[in-house]
Amino acid sequence: MFKPNLRFLHSADLHLDSPFKGLSHLPEPIYKDVLNSTIVAFKRLIDLAIKENVDFVLIVGDLFDQESSSIKSSLELKKGLEKLNSNGINAYISYGNHDYMMQEKAKLIFPQNTYIFPSDGVNSTTYHKHGQPLAEISGFSYRKQAIKENMVASYQRVTDASYHIATLHGSLKTDQIHDHYAPFLIEDLKKIETDYWALGHIHQREIISHEPLAIYPGNIQGRHMKERGEKGCYIVELNGSKPTYQFYPLQNIVFSEEEVAVEDIQKPSELVEFLLKFKDSLRKRHSKMMVRLILNIRENDFSEDRVEDLLDTLNESEEDEENWIWFSELKLRQEQISWDEIIESNPFIKEVLKTIEETDDLSSFLLDLKRHPLYRKNVDLNLDELQSEIKTEAEKLILSKINK
Repeated sequence: MFKPNLRFLHSADLHLDSPFKGLSHLPEPIYKDVLNSTIVAFKRLIDLAIKENVDFVLIVGDLFDQESSSIKSSLELKKGLEKLNSNGINAYISYGNHDYMMQEKAKLIFPQNTYIFPSDGVNSTTYHKHGQPLAEISGFSYRKQAIKENMVASYQRVTDASYHIATLHGSLKTDQIHDHYAPFLIEDLKKIETDYWALGHIHQREIISHEPLAIYPGNIQGRHMKERGEKGCYIVELNGSKPTYQFYPLQNIVFSEEEVAVEDIQKPSELVEFLLKFKDSLRKRHSKMMVRLILNIRENDFSEDRVEDLLDTLNESEEDEENWIWFSELKLRQEQISWDEIIESNPFIKEVLKTIEETDDLSSFLLDLKRHPLYRKNVDLNLDELQSEIKTEAEKLILSKINK
């Protein structure tokens, strides 16, 4: 049976105007970029939908953070939906656990192209194209913060539209990391006659099933170091046979953890120069980045007490950059030096250490020191008794010098 093409954008977890806790210490221009990042990502979503000429947009839950939703975020959402409306693109929205009952609380008014799934259970609406019913779209909005029952059985197809798309803000029962909201099993999804499961709630994008196709797009903008990497949405195309899908990044800021191995660094200035070049390479990858840097370095090459100074140096003047790279944290992962390997690989050092070890009487080496008037006047030590300690310190000094 022939089915016409259907192309739509699937997004979730916008978290518009997210509070970004713990980042207020940042320089003002960078902090401002951070605060506006979810709005910027949403504007990119709208522009992408128009550019790609999709049939409609799905937003599957958590458009807002309940405790931080603002007039600004509501207005930006409305403006974006009106822009879709003026381009003939529909939008289908459900509220999730972070913005449950938001429609009633904020009394939001949206343009006619926007359908809000009610909170009285799973409901369906139909998308028409050229006067024909092309897609039945099912979903529900949260009526309370925690919905613990499995809702999947209620997603029964009720029309003869060409396609059935199910939107669900929830989590797998087998998920050991996230809170279980509207929990389900993949086996449950397979029992429903549907062409696509548009999922939300989990901020890491993932394709959890191919038959039927079920995708978590993740959130559109990372908000802390646990939400690393590119963030965005999927554009999905159904054509009656095998569906196709493509991820599109939308984020304004990338949160990232970068690990760098440092070798053959002789001076602190060389380390700084090396890391500044690394920062320039990051700037070519993404426009704005918040980076946790892990430095693999030999244990004697850099001390923990200099970490803050190095961070300050790396971040200097970044607030003046349009495409800034901000190192939020620097962790040292220091290699334990294998002295045995160093000694075995260097015959000269091996011979010097052997000489020290086999020397029983150090008095001839200390003779000048013993004769010095300052020593005789101020020091009352029996150097003969300290021979073992002197030899140990001499070995440490030699090994530290060769390590440099």
